[in-house]
Amino acid sequence: MFRVAMLCIVVAPSVISLLSGTYSSPEVKIKLSAIKSSFGIFGDNDKNPDSLCPIVDKVDPKDFIYESDTLDKILHDEGFRNASMEKLLESVRYPTQIYDDMINPNSAETLEELYKLEPRWKEMEKFHGYLKEAFPLVHKHLKLEKVNKFALVYTWEGSDSSKKPILLTAHYDVVPVQEETLDQWKYPPFTGGFDGKYLYGRGVSDCKDLLIGLMETIELLLTEGKFDPKRTIILGFGYDEEALGTGAFEISKHLISKYGPDSLFQIIDEGDSGITEYEGNKYILPATGEKGHLDSVIELYTPGGHSSIPPAHTSIGLLSKLISEIEDKEFESIISNSNPVLNQLQCVAEHSKTVDAELKKNILKAHLDINANSKLLDFLTKDLESKYLVTTSQAVDIIHGGVKSNALPEHVSVLINHRIAIEESVASTGQKVVDQIVDFAKRYDLGVVYDGDVLIEKTEKGYFNYSLVEPLEPAPVTPMGDEIWNVYGGSLRYLYEDLVFPDSKETYIFAPYISTGNTDTKSYWDLTRNIFRYAPGLETPHGNIHSINERLNFEGHPLIIAFYYYYLQIVDQLADPVN
Repeated sequence: MFRVAMLCIVVAPSVISLLSGTYSSPEVKIKLSAIKSSFGIFGDNDKNPDSLCPIVDKVDPKDFIYESDTLDKILHDEGFRNASMEKLLESVRYPTQIYDDMINPNSAETLEELYKLEPRWKEMEKFHGYLKEAFPLVHKHLKLEKVNKFALVYTWEGSDSSKKPILLTAHYDVVPVQEETLDQWKYPPFTGGFDGKYLYGRGVSDCKDLLIGLMETIELLLTEGKFDPKRTIILGFGYDEEALGTGAFEISKHLISKYGPDSLFQIIDEGDSGITEYEGNKYILPATGEKGHLDSVIELYTPGGHSSIPPAHTSIGLLSKLISEIEDKEFESIISNSNPVLNQLQCVAEHSKTVDAELKKNILKAHLDINANSKLLDFLTKDLESKYLVTTSQAVDIIHGGVKSNALPEHVSVLINHRIAIEESVASTGQKVVDQIVDFAKRYDLGVVYDGDVLIEKTEKGYFNYSLVEPLEPAPVTPMGDEIWNVYGGSLRYLYEDLVFPDSKETYIFAPYISTGNTDTKSYWDLTRNIFRYAPGLETPHGNIHSINERLNFEGHPLIIAFYYYYLQIVDQLADPVN
């Protein structure tokens, strides 16, 4: 899995939106009336109506699923676990590597024509064949649509068309493995292996574990043959999340054409996994927002000439000066109530007994008091990881210039990558950079062109050309405190408190999180605001994704199956909230 800004302090709206009982189905009304306390819609929220971080009550699924013994089988039956492990390992053995230079599958009419242009796409089709073999009931009973040749959309049609579908997503492409690193892998990356704790292999944790876990869940429900969903269940699997994300883009277009905008109940995609501990408490942290993305590409064109008679600054020297000035002027840090980071910090401050008293006060007042907000920002910006949760980043990543030692460079360029903070935009990010370019150009008598518009006429000394490449606004933030939030969070509480750590007696706090990277959900914003980026599981070593010896704590894999086994049955009994 990134703005120039004036500090914006807003009075926090009510964090909790209580279930109002506005449901269309009498059957569901009766059911929900009996289970509101189990769902936790009223529990803690009534006890502390002023809470900035109410703890959602646990949802016990046993009243809503047809076979609770299956959960024990998923988590503890050796035969089931071994079969699950083999399915995941087998999926790794298909090297579905995605490269940045692979052409869009729509570049050819047929697969045969596409493979002539780009044979590396063949592995994707082979992986499709594996899924069909491994999950026969899914392919027999669900409708499979292949979108743009390789994106997979499985639909389990519900019996009640008035209910909005739920979309569960993952991707099966993986980042390439460099041949030079093969001898550093504990097990070959496209063979995989198990050392008694971790499964190894490229894609085993990003994110074939989620994809295979979802397929196993549906296959299990079909095998038992007792679940007849009312709410349509859709599985959407992209093929190039690690590159351009055209697969998810095409899936989104397909679903919008079929169901329309704002047509889905909920989307759950990959994201952080497992639980995190802060200040003595355990947290379940789905990403409810994502920073935006932008590449600033700055080119400088100057007259050429012989290197024996150089100007005071060559184009390389000029661009170097500009880069230094851009780096020296950082984006301002900002945190408002729209940022999930503040909501997360409020949870830590409200529920922890070990947080410094002054810091706690500043966190809990930051959405109302400008001085408290400023002090909180001072605290967050002391550490790079927390700094860039509240600050737009600027990373000089690629530079080109010059072709020969005795020729003055006539063209040089730099790419600066930005991850855009929640409170800002592509426009404000670009404006900060272009203002610096214009100021610099005036001092050195150079022209400026910005995304095709001439800001300063080109001069004899040259000109800058500034382009915004791959712009992506920060993601809309998922609503907190409504029934979807409460039921999803309460269901995850049950997973960890009752199934995984039943002896701990700890309360797990469900809180929002922000992703500094982007998942395939960037293509799904028009389908629903209820987007969560999270996968059930257990902690795996930090820095594991995209690296040598990519691995997965296997004890966490059955949690995906167990959770979705009961969660799909729970949400099937909910009517859609009335907006």
